[in-house]
Amino acid sequence: MKKNNILIELTPLLDVILIMLFLILVQSAGRVDAFYEETRLAFESELDAFKAEHQYEMEYLRRVGADYNALRLGLEEDTGVILISIVADANDIDNRWLLVEADSQAARIDLCWNALARDNAALELNTVLAYKIQNAVNSIMVVVFRYDSSGIFMSDHRLVSNAIHIQRQFNRLVVAELDIRA
Repeated sequence: MKKNNILIELTPLLDVILIMLFLILVQSAGRVDAFYEETRLAFESELDAFKAEHQYEMEYLRRVGADYNALRLGLEEDTGVILISIVADANDIDNRWLLVEADSQAARIDLCWNALARDNAALELNTVLAYKIQNAVNSIMVVVFRYDSSGIFMSDHRLVSNAIHIQRQFNRLVVAELDIRA
């Protein structure tokens, strides 16, 4: 058995391979720069569109906040406005209550799923509304029912709507429902 000792000089081959790798990297860097520029322009246009949409929503929220503050001032000045809100705990949706505000006073009525407790809550809401309406100086009362439809139960909405309907039968009320879902 004979061994052939063939020595191959790899330096020129390695030089050619390294030159080809360098050219490929330079060409890839150019493509990456072009891709980066395209992505940056697309991102900036999307960001501008998002800012424009966000600006519209912020203006809307500012207007709603101003209207809400005007209602609060109206409540403090006894202008004949009753504000009813359904409030839910952000951490526990089963922990919720009604807030009835008028004449710079507020009444809190807790809500739960127990049928007897719900009937008591409905009775208490009707009692509070009747008391506030009868003791008001104004001949026409404005009732604002404020809620977030994405965060309340239909039965709670129905409970308040029924109480408002009952009070409308006996008193002169102007009712406004305000869904503050964002």
